[in-house]
Amino acid sequence: MKKNKILMRFRRYLFPILFTLLSIYLIAVILKIPYIGIDVKQTDAGWWEIVHIDKYSWASNQDIKIGSEVISIDGVEPSDYPTVQIYENVEKADKVKIRASGEMSVHYTKIEDEVSLDQWLFYIIFPCSFMLIMLLLSLFILFHKKQNESGNRLILFFLTVGLAYLSASGSARGDMISTLVSTVTLLMGPSLLLHFVDSYFRDLQSRWYASGVYNWMKIAACVIVTYEAYCLINGFYPDWYPQFISILFITYTCIALFLIIIGYKRYRQTVYAPILKYMLVGLFVSFMPFILLYMLPNYLFGFQILSGEASALFLMVMPFTFIYLITAKRLLDIDFVMGRIRYYAYSSFIPTVLIVALVGFTIDYPFSIQDLIQLGIGILVVMIVFLYVKEIFNFQIQRNLFSEKKNYHQSLQRFVHEMKKERDAVGLFKRLKRELLDVLDLKEVYIFSQNTISNYYCLYQEVPLSLMNECVERSKTVLGDVGNLVKLQEHEGYVLVIGHTVSKVTYLYISEKPNRTQLNLDERGYLQTISYNTNIAHENLLLIEDLFQELQHVKNDRQQNYPAWLSRLLFSLAEHERQQIAIDLHDSVLQEQLYLYRQMDDFVNRKRSMEPEVKNEMYSFKEQLLDNIHLIRETCNELRPPFLEELGLIPSLQNLINQYQLRSNYTVTFDSRAFQVELNSQYVLGIYRIVQELLTNAMKHSRADKVFIMLYREGSDIRLVYEDNGVGINPNKRIETYSHMGISGIEQRVNGLNGEISIQSAPKQGFQMYITFFNAANHEGEELND
Repeated sequence: MKKNKILMRFRRYLFPILFTLLSIYLIAVILKIPYIGIDVKQTDAGWWEIVHIDKYSWASNQDIKIGSEVISIDGVEPSDYPTVQIYENVEKADKVKIRASGEMSVHYTKIEDEVSLDQWLFYIIFPCSFMLIMLLLSLFILFHKKQNESGNRLILFFLTVGLAYLSASGSARGDMISTLVSTVTLLMGPSLLLHFVDSYFRDLQSRWYASGVYNWMKIAACVIVTYEAYCLINGFYPDWYPQFISILFITYTCIALFLIIIGYKRYRQTVYAPILKYMLVGLFVSFMPFILLYMLPNYLFGFQILSGEASALFLMVMPFTFIYLITAKRLLDIDFVMGRIRYYAYSSFIPTVLIVALVGFTIDYPFSIQDLIQLGIGILVVMIVFLYVKEIFNFQIQRNLFSEKKNYHQSLQRFVHEMKKERDAVGLFKRLKRELLDVLDLKEVYIFSQNTISNYYCLYQEVPLSLMNECVERSKTVLGDVGNLVKLQEHEGYVLVIGHTVSKVTYLYISEKPNRTQLNLDERGYLQTISYNTNIAHENLLLIEDLFQELQHVKNDRQQNYPAWLSRLLFSLAEHERQQIAIDLHDSVLQEQLYLYRQMDDFVNRKRSMEPEVKNEMYSFKEQLLDNIHLIRETCNELRPPFLEELGLIPSLQNLINQYQLRSNYTVTFDSRAFQVELNSQYVLGIYRIVQELLTNAMKHSRADKVFIMLYREGSDIRLVYEDNGVGINPNKRIETYSHMGISGIEQRVNGLNGEISIQSAPKQGFQMYITFFNAANHEGEELND
């Protein structure tokens, strides 16, 4: 067992150590060997011609021309030099002799002393910094996710990508080990990414692709690297091999992105969606510039939109994406950001095309297609960034940029806040008129309504008849809906519909601005938004008025035939108050009583020399206090039934019946054998309260000695039967108000639960009540709706 733990720990730290040693070797190669950057080709005449000079290389800073002849490298013939034989390029040289066409030969003898700033940045500083970030991030995961397989896979992926960037610099210098490391890390990166994603979501019990996908990718990469090593050892390197590796890398990357996109679509409605989307965006921004702007144009069209050195810098996005995912407690709304960037890209596309076309036709310069594409991408990126920053900038300082009078956003906030204070439509319209006059500085604002049946006008102030007629006609002509701004023809101004019901339409008229200018886009948007808010508030006020009218009708109804929704509402409010009173009694009065009881008990025990008469009185007070404590506890239990939701209805009723039998002179027979159903909380509480009230009435009024209660299911209905042998009641007697929970209260509670009640009783002949809750068994776990 101990050996297995040591082996697992060794395997866990093996890869970071191996990658660190390889990084040290690659950095030593980069620092020791300058990047010359000369590609050569042997001509038919047998001499070696310079066919390409890499950007940011040593040769690009020298007066070396393409087409020149390489005479010797470190004193030997080019044909005998190792990097020329294998890669057909000039690298790892201290001295090189070159002759241009028709000129004297030039002997360069201080190559390693002439490393430029570009080489330091793109081939030394940036790769080393990236590898250092990857190494630190891997160490962070290593020490914080010690027994996590997905963490190990992520570490391996980070170190592989870091080595790929670092080894590219060594590979460009013609180092054999760097070339092999570059190939294996480049091809292993996408497969290791898929392995990490699979491990991460396997821990979350979610998978959507088989492990064979990335395993076969790894096997193919190993085979290709083995063949490459065989070629390098034997001193030849096929011309098609670099293109083949590039195409394979593009294929692997597309497979990885495709599988992650499938996972995102599958889990887009779950909590994993933001993580997958951040991962997709980070990987796309990291790898796609290198593929789309460097690799594909280079191999398809022979030019680069962005150099390989510059496009590789986008790899820096990847570690920061994962650092953000690891450290952020709340993720930025990536959907909002991507939506904004997409919108700004669409908005900027046509201006970008026009600017590029204008530059290409007006400036006297031989622009190539590569130059125009680079210019277009640069302009598009600058415009997107500018528009995004502009939006943030506007939001931050808009209150300082615009005067209070033209601050439409603040006006809407103020209006919405103030309209809550209004209790009728007239007050709401007055507040709307005052807000418009203050903000838009208008001369006239009129609000009026028209009855759609009688066509009579309802005026909140004096309005010219001809103006109202035109407002109505223009709104009907253009089908003006709520919030639509309609221009008047005969009168100067605009009309909006701000309220629409079955029998009445409310119009808002505003005059033209005093300076005789048209309403701008901000003012039009402001008017539409404030009219929408007014319409919603007006509809709510009308609903409240209808509610009060119905409540008034209910109040005047002597039969108390309340609607079911009203009964449920009132009983729900009553239950809430019961619970609140029970909590207050338990947390304040009961605790005070317990404290007094303990203090009195301690006082009696300490005062042993107390007079017997006084001591008896103290014991009596103590017993009375204990009785009060029990009474308060019982009251709390009645107001708020304990464990009703936890135990369920039947155990709670049995507990309730046992309590009443202890306090009364009757015995209760409870039959619930035919009740096997889980009801929702409204039915459970309602049945519990009905049984509680029936038992209370039996104890206080019926003088019964036998009570029978039966609760059973019949189809989709629930039936409750109550019978006792008490004195009975007059069935025509009803309680008129909700203040007491008598027979009338039980009827209203049953009515609120869509039930039916039947009473059979007569004086001195007992009391029977039969209650049916229709379709109650079909509402398991559901709330009742109107």
